[in-house]
Amino acid sequence: MKGMGKYFVGLLPPAPLEAQFKTVKQGFADQFQVKYALQAPAHLTLKMPFRYKEAKEKELGARLTTVLEGQMPFLIQLTGIGHFGNRNIHQQVAPSDSLISLQTTLRSFCKRSLHLVEELSDRNFQPHLTLAYKDLKPSHFEEVLAFARKNAVKGEFLVEQAYLLKKVEGRWKVIAPLAFGTSSDNLAPGATKESA
Repeated sequence: MKGMGKYFVGLLPPAPLEAQFKTVKQGFADQFQVKYALQAPAHLTLKMPFRYKEAKEKELGARLTTVLEGQMPFLIQLTGIGHFGNRNIHQQVAPSDSLISLQTTLRSFCKRSLHLVEELSDRNFQPHLTLAYKDLKPSHFEEVLAFARKNAVKGEFLVEQAYLLKKVEGRWKVIAPLAFGTSSDNLAPGATKESA
């Protein structure tokens, strides 16, 4: 479709954790020729990929940011390695109330206000960061899974914004941060929380 781009909304780990995920994915590529997941930064998908008019890209980012103004920052906890069947290996994430609420709010907004199709994966939200899929062959599955478990990334990170990503020349690129609102946003200039 002319003038249409492919987008998704997700959460990204901070640079040090992203580097660790990239090392794991590069290990898959080097040892098992499983490379497809290297086309995107490590991410937790909040809204599955969708098509949208490129001419309205800036407006899309602004509208998504507006819907996230009421979202408070929260922690994402990494809980180990999981898989869906033998074609997807991922970093599991603890499904906190804040995360579930954020995804539900975004899902509802995208369906109601942006008129986007609600995918099965949008309705059946299982938070994770994909490490291998698409080119993961069932014959290599056990080896790749063992490698992932041996090199699992551990920890947690603070989420203060989501991101709008776009497929550009076959790779997913961040095109707009979608900042969350915070209680300090409502303070008068120069005021502190104590004086407010």
